[in-house]
Amino acid sequence: MRILKLPDLDALQYEVRYLSRFIDEEYLFKVGLSTQAGRSYAQILKKSVKVPEAVLQKNHSKRPGSEEVLQASKKKKADEVLAVVRKSPLISPSKSHIPEDVLKHQCIGRRRAEELLDQHIDFRLEMTKTLNDWNTEFVKVKYLQGEYKKKYDAKVKEMKAMEEQLAGCRTELANMITSASLHNQQMDRLHIDLVDAQTTINQQMKDQKVLEDENKRLQSMLSEKEAQQLPSTVIEDFKKSFAFKIIIEDHVQEARNHIYDVEVKALEAEFMEEGFIKGFMKGVRAVHRKTGANIKGLSLSQASGDPPSDSGGEEVESELQKIFALEEDEDDLEIL
Repeated sequence: MRILKLPDLDALQYEVRYLSRFIDEEYLFKVGLSTQAGRSYAQILKKSVKVPEAVLQKNHSKRPGSEEVLQASKKKKADEVLAVVRKSPLISPSKSHIPEDVLKHQCIGRRRAEELLDQHIDFRLEMTKTLNDWNTEFVKVKYLQGEYKKKYDAKVKEMKAMEEQLAGCRTELANMITSASLHNQQMDRLHIDLVDAQTTINQQMKDQKVLEDENKRLQSMLSEKEAQQLPSTVIEDFKKSFAFKIIIEDHVQEARNHIYDVEVKALEAEFMEEGFIKGFMKGVRAVHRKTGANIKGLSLSQASGDPPSDSGGEEVESELQKIFALEEDEDDLEIL
């Protein structure tokens, strides 16, 4: 549907006003002529230029307010014309003379007035239709404006909600940035501590390497000293061992057997040859007391018997003690 623009409406309104004024001037001119021709002719002229009621009703049925204004203006103009006619002197139509050019102008003006009136009616109808279309479009525009207003309000609410969410996101982002900054600072401190710890570890590793080298040097020196002291240490350890004790006991037993088998028998033969049996027995008893071993060929009572108190027994015992002492020294030397 075509929407009439504001400049077009202004042009139509100006044209209507111009035509209305022209019609009014033609009407007053005809009324002036009718005063000279007679009152009845004026009434006829007035009726001839009157707008048909059907057209006016059709025209103004859509806008009752404009019809009342039009009727009031027409009534006012008619009253003014009647007032002018009443004041003018009455002239009989039979006595008045109307020139030919006036009558000719009257016919031409009437036709012109009718044409202008038709144009005025057509313009009024077109304007009314245009205004109705404009009102329809205005209602549609108002409806669309209301719809757009609702959509706009909804969008405004949505934008406010989005702004609130954006503010929340900004706050959360600021908190995250602060937390990340604190975390970065903490990581920087930890990195510095890690670098310090790494430096300390490297220094400790260097010190440990130096200590290991020193330990190796000391171990080598200790090994050398141990290698130098190994014979004496082995001997001392061997002397403290159980095997050494067994070896000593074996040597002692061998010495005892040697004494019993060699020395005692030799002394026995010597004493028997010389006739000093008592001395021999004293020696045997002395050996028995000395070693506590059993002697073949002697009973326990004979071996443990008390020697006589003569001096010969003491001499034999002293001799035997010297012999035993010499034998023990020889055994010790052999063991070493």
